[in-house]
Amino acid sequence: MNYQKALPLTIVASLAFWLNGCMSSMPRGKVGGHYVASDYQPSVKLGANTLADKIVVKQKEHKLYLYKKGKIIKTMPVSLGKNMAKGPKTKQGDFCTPAGNYRITGRRRHSVKYRAFDISYPNRADRARAAKLGVKPGSHITIHGQPHWNKKGQGDNYTLRYDWTNGCIAVTNKDLDWLWSSVRTGTPIIIKM
Repeated sequence: MNYQKALPLTIVASLAFWLNGCMSSMPRGKVGGHYVASDYQPSVKLGANTLADKIVVKQKEHKLYLYKKGKIIKTMPVSLGKNMAKGPKTKQGDFCTPAGNYRITGRRRHSVKYRAFDISYPNRADRARAAKLGVKPGSHITIHGQPHWNKKGQGDNYTLRYDWTNGCIAVTNKDLDWLWSSVRTGTPIIIKM
């Protein structure tokens, strides 16, 4: 194999994978396994009694908990940033999941990871910590679904076994559908180590 020719191709492929990580947003068609509008089935319809008033993510447990009036109404397994073992996010590109108090700031279709809830990272404390370290805090942290190849959930056991995101919180598409109907913009999310 000619490694001099293969190296630039490897770099380009790695860059394309990174750029399509947690930061991609709207569907662009069926190119490269991206989700398209027909992939978004109607969400599960839940009653007002299932609307969550708080989300707690416990990174060491790899769990997301939805609360209503102080009681847990749903628990979901999660995958986190691929460098989760190094601690909470401190700078852009560290592939760690942040820890702190945030809010859900919006929700959208995600071309590579099904759907996504935007999280208010970085908050004031995150920006101050990054400034003190002389680094950028990063951005685009979300709760998102699974890669297109796993859109039907056939690989959930595999993807939930690993931390593989760029710093986001990944859940199964089925759980994301549940979240879609029970979480509103403005809901607090507490991310703990």
